[in-house]
Amino acid sequence: MTFTQMLTHAEAAAPIVIDGGLGSAAEDRGIDLDHALWSAELIGRDPDTLLTVHTAFANAGARILTTASYQATPLGFTEAGISAEEGSRIIGDSVRIARAAADRSAAPGARILVAGSVGPYGAALGDGAEYTGDYRLTPAEYTAFHRPRIEALAEAGADLLAIETQPRLDEIRALIALTEDIGLPAWVTVTLQGAPDTTAPTMPDGSTLADLAQAVAASASVNAVGVNCVRPSLVTPALRELSKHMDLPLIAYPNSGETYDADTLTWHDGAEPGVGSWPVAEWTHLSARILGGCCRIRPDDIAVLAEQFHH
Repeated sequence: MTFTQMLTHAEAAAPIVIDGGLGSAAEDRGIDLDHALWSAELIGRDPDTLLTVHTAFANAGARILTTASYQATPLGFTEAGISAEEGSRIIGDSVRIARAAADRSAAPGARILVAGSVGPYGAALGDGAEYTGDYRLTPAEYTAFHRPRIEALAEAGADLLAIETQPRLDEIRALIALTEDIGLPAWVTVTLQGAPDTTAPTMPDGSTLADLAQAVAASASVNAVGVNCVRPSLVTPALRELSKHMDLPLIAYPNSGETYDADTLTWHDGAEPGVGSWPVAEWTHLSARILGGCCRIRPDDIAVLAEQFHH
């Protein structure tokens, strides 16, 4: 089953459940991810742990596993003393490891898909810029930065691209053009700014969600749009706003509601009610057809989420 087919069959009563925070689950197993490549460092250093984490999410009910390539970028590879050729192999291995977990965990006759993670340029800066959008490149520079990873993910057989945690609309436009060129389906998810009680959250660069809807409207490759690594309380207003401006399936995979401190590389208090209290019926009513978790959402949490849609 392809991603497009899986989405076609998804409905409010049975959305597609995806995985949670790879990094959080790895750290729970004693892995130190204080590294320029973050979870991508596991691909070469500890593939067995990465396989174990992917498998835990699959066994919890995830039907799509996301690769550990979020920070597998030219900047990160250069800082780690890794050549471009070796970097491409590492990215390919991220797909192969996720695929191995998917194949070993899928129920008979079912298929678990692999989404190639494509984080923003800001993630490579290591200063939390994926939450602020505090950078700006030209379209050509964005393309040059992202193309090697996307090509490596495609060549290794990723089923789709997870263009995620995006704070800037100009970067999203460049990524959409790249995705069209490569020919893989994708979802696009953004981070948000706004108080918990806001009714109209915006992207960190100030773009509105209506702007986002317009940017993806003409794309044949973007199959779903939404938010990730945001507080759960921001999901409902974001989905409500997106649903006003587009007919595409929506996607949401929030974090725990805690706040990330890029200086100390730690998460701080502020967690919102757990996954079992998420208003998922409201989210699916607002056209969310893909649900999962991001940072601090672990396999046990995904199991709680998946259980809500078992009939």
